[in-house]
Amino acid sequence: MKGMKVQMRRNVHKLLGIGLSLCLILGGSLGPASTGYAADISGEEIATVEVSEQSQDIQEDTVQSETQNEDAEPDVQESDASGQEQQTQQDASGEQEITQPAEGTTESESTEPEKADTAETADTEVPETQKTEPEELKENSFRYQNGEPVHQPQVYSRAASYPYAWEKVNGKYMNSIGQVIEGATKKGIDVSHHQGTIDWQKVKNDGIDFAIIRCGYGGNYTSYDDRQWLRNVSECERLGIPYGVYLYSYSENTEDAKSEAAHVLRLLEGHNPAYGVYYDLEDENTTGTVSNTTIGTIAKTFCDQVSASGYKVGIYASKYWWQYKLTSSVFKNEKWSKWVAQYNTSCTYEGTYDMWQCTSEGSVSGINGFVDLNFWMSDSEPDENAVSVSDRNIISGSAHMQDYGWLNSVKNGVQIGVTGESRRLEAFKLSIGSGYGDLGVRYTSFVEDKGWQTYAAGGQVSGATGQNRAVQAVKIELTGTQAKNYDIYYRAHVQDYGWLGWAKNGAAAGTTGYEKRMEALQIAVVPKGSAAPGSTSNVYKEKAVTGGVGYETHMQTYGWRAMTLNGATGGVVGESKRMEAFKVDLLYPQYSGDVEYRSYVQNKGWLGWVKNGTMSGTSGQGLRMEAVQIRLTGEMAKKYDIYYRVHTQDFGWLGWAKNGAGAGSSGYSRRIEGIQIKLVAKGAAAPGSTSGAFKDRTTIQNVVYQAHMQDYGWYTTAFNGSTGGVTGAAKRMEALKISLENTAYTGGIQYRAHVQNIGWQSWKSNGAVSGTEGKKLRMEAVQIQLTGEMAKKYDIYYRVHVQDYGWLGWTKNGAKAGTEGLSRRMEGIQIQLVEKGKTGPTGGGTAFRTK
Repeated sequence: MKGMKVQMRRNVHKLLGIGLSLCLILGGSLGPASTGYAADISGEEIATVEVSEQSQDIQEDTVQSETQNEDAEPDVQESDASGQEQQTQQDASGEQEITQPAEGTTESESTEPEKADTAETADTEVPETQKTEPEELKENSFRYQNGEPVHQPQVYSRAASYPYAWEKVNGKYMNSIGQVIEGATKKGIDVSHHQGTIDWQKVKNDGIDFAIIRCGYGGNYTSYDDRQWLRNVSECERLGIPYGVYLYSYSENTEDAKSEAAHVLRLLEGHNPAYGVYYDLEDENTTGTVSNTTIGTIAKTFCDQVSASGYKVGIYASKYWWQYKLTSSVFKNEKWSKWVAQYNTSCTYEGTYDMWQCTSEGSVSGINGFVDLNFWMSDSEPDENAVSVSDRNIISGSAHMQDYGWLNSVKNGVQIGVTGESRRLEAFKLSIGSGYGDLGVRYTSFVEDKGWQTYAAGGQVSGATGQNRAVQAVKIELTGTQAKNYDIYYRAHVQDYGWLGWAKNGAAAGTTGYEKRMEALQIAVVPKGSAAPGSTSNVYKEKAVTGGVGYETHMQTYGWRAMTLNGATGGVVGESKRMEAFKVDLLYPQYSGDVEYRSYVQNKGWLGWVKNGTMSGTSGQGLRMEAVQIRLTGEMAKKYDIYYRVHTQDFGWLGWAKNGAGAGSSGYSRRIEGIQIKLVAKGAAAPGSTSGAFKDRTTIQNVVYQAHMQDYGWYTTAFNGSTGGVTGAAKRMEALKISLENTAYTGGIQYRAHVQNIGWQSWKSNGAVSGTEGKKLRMEAVQIQLTGEMAKKYDIYYRVHVQDYGWLGWTKNGAKAGTEGLSRRMEGIQIQLVEKGKTGPTGGGTAFRTK
C-alpha cells in the first residue's frame, strides 16, 4: 500500500512537470531562467520553490539581467546541444519523478515540501524481504536533468575568451578572464560514466594533478555502480594519478545513508584514495526535499560509517546548498573536507573549503566533450596514496630519487618516492618515532647490478646514492621486544607494473631479475593481527638468473670507482695509480652461495677473507694492493668457475687465475692497477692465457736490478724485464747493480758500465755496484753476461733507454748496449732471462751507438 501511495505521488509530480514544461515551451517570453535551478554569473544557484511562489519567480526572471549582484538568487535557463530550452526539472511541488530503491521509502512522506530545520520524521526500516534490484535512478540537480548533464551558463562565455583559461601560466593557475586563482595549488577533474572511456595517459600528460572519480550513486546495489568506475580507478592507480572518489546521493533518511556508505565501502575494497571519499549532496528530488536537520543527520551517518573504515571523508555541494541547505552543525566538522561548486571566475563562498569546482565545461586531452574542472585550494596537501593507519608517528621514511636527491621525510602510511615520472628510487632510510620503547626497524634493498645489500637500521641508508642505480626490491622488518605488538606491511611501485601487493614482516617486495626500477615505496605499521592495507597478492616477482659478477675498486687519487661487470676492467690502468681496496659481489645469483675474496697489502701481507660486497684492502692509509684471491662457495661453486687477473706495475696484465689461486705478485713491491673478474660455467674454457698469473719472488727465478739515479739515489728494484731507473724525467743513471735469485743452476751474472770521463769500468758481479755514486757522472752504456751453468742454460737479454734516442734495441750475452762518444746519458734499463733456444724479446733497432 505504501509503495502504491509513493508511486501515485510521483506520477502526479511527473504529469505536473510535463504540464509546466509545455507552458514554458509555449511561453517563450518566460526567458532563460525557466529551468528553475542553475548557476548565475557568480555561481549562485536557486532552488525551485512551491507552485504559489514559482510564478512570481518566473516573472522576476524575465526581467533579470546578467549584471545582478551575487547575493541575488536568479534562475538561469540552459539550452541543450540542439539549442532547445530544457524543461523544468521540478513540478509544482518541487519534486521530479525518479524511481527510488525500496529502501528508505516511508509512508509518512508528504507531497508538501518540508520547511528548513524542521524535525525529521521517523524513519521506517526497509523490509529484509525486499531483495529485488530497483530501477535505475536519474540525477536531477543544477548539473543534471533526468540523468543527463546540463551545462550551466559559464562566466567565460559572457566575456572575451582568455586563451589560457584554467591553465598554469608562470607557475600560477589562471581563471577564465586571465586573473590568478589565489590559493590554487593543484588542478584536477571529476569524472563519471558521462565522460565515456577516458585516455588517462593523455589526461596525465595534460597537466592534471588529480582526479575525483564517481564510484556510483544511491544505495548498495550493483546496478548503481558507475559503469566506468573499475576502469577509471585502475588506470589512475596504474599511472600513479592521485585520486579521490565520490558517490552521488539520493538519501532521504539515515537508512538510505547507511546503504550508500556500504555501497562506497564495497567498491573501495583494495583501493586507497589519496583525496578521500566525497558525499555528493545535490539531488533536488530526494535529499533536497528533506529538512536541513535531516540532511545533517544523513551526512553524519554516511561520513561516520566511511571514516570508521579508515577513509578520509568530505562533502560536495553547490555554493547555494552550502549556504542554505547544509546549515546543520555537523557540517562544521573540521575533519570533513569541503568541496564547493560555483561556476565563476572565483569562489565567493565565505567559509573555509579545500576544493573548488569552477566549471563544467573544461577541456582536457583524453576526454571527449566537456569535463568538470577543480582546483585544490587548501594549505594542507593531501597525502597522495596514503593508507589509513591508527598511528602516523610510529615510523617515518625518506627516498633518494633520480634527479631529485633526498625527498622530505613522510610518516606512516604515506608514499615514499615519486610515481608517474619514470624516475628510479635509488635509496631509502627509515626511522621509528620516539616514545615506542624497544622498537626498531631494519631493512635491505636489492640494487641494480649489486643484488641484496647488507641490512641497514634506524635511519641508515639502504641502496646506492650517486651511482645511477635503482632499488628493485626491498625487505623490511621490525626489531626489538615491542616488535611482537605490530605488523609492518609494505609494497613497491615498480616500473611497468605499478603498485604490487602488500608484503609483510621481512618478505621481499618488488622484483628481481627483471631489470625494473622501483619508483616508490609505501609502509604501514599496524597493530598485530590487523588486516593488510590492501591486496596481498602479486607482491614479489623473481626471475632466477645469474647476472654475473660486479666489482668496485678504491684507487689512489680517485677513491671508489663505479662498479664494473663481468670481465670489464676495474681500476685505472696507464696512470701509475695504486689499487688500495676492492669489493666483489654476485649479481642475481641463481644458486645459493657466496663470493669470498682477500687481498695482499703492502706492509700487511694477506688479509682475512671477506664476502659479498664487503671491502678488502685499506682506505686512507696509502697502501698498495699487490695480489688477490677470489673463490665461490655453496651451489655457485658447483655450477661456476670464477676467473680473475690483475694489471700490475711493471708486469702489466698477468695470466688468469681461478677459484682461490693467487693473482698478482708477492715480494716485488708492485702495485695492482687494474682487475678483471668473470664467471664461467663449470669446466668451460678460461677467458685467456692462464700463464704467469701470480709472481712469488720466493719461488721464481729472478734477475734483480736497481739503478742509482740523479736526484733520486737508489731507485725501486726492478725484476725480469721491468724498467729499472726513471724514464721521461731527464735524469741520468749513475750506477747499477744486478743479481740473480732462486737459480736452478750454478753460476752468476757479471756486468760493467761505461761512465762519463772514465770509460769502461771493470766487471762487477752478483749485486756489486758498477758505475759511480756521488760524482754526478752519467752512465752511457752497459755490458751484461752470465757465468757458469747459468750461461749454458740461459741467455741474458737487455736494452737501455738513452737521452734523445729513447729505447734502443735488445741485445744479449755481453754485447754492448747504449752509446759511446756521444755524451748521452742512460736513463733506464730492462733485463730478462730467457731459456736457451727460446725466442727472446726483440725490437728497437740498434742496441749500441758510437760517434
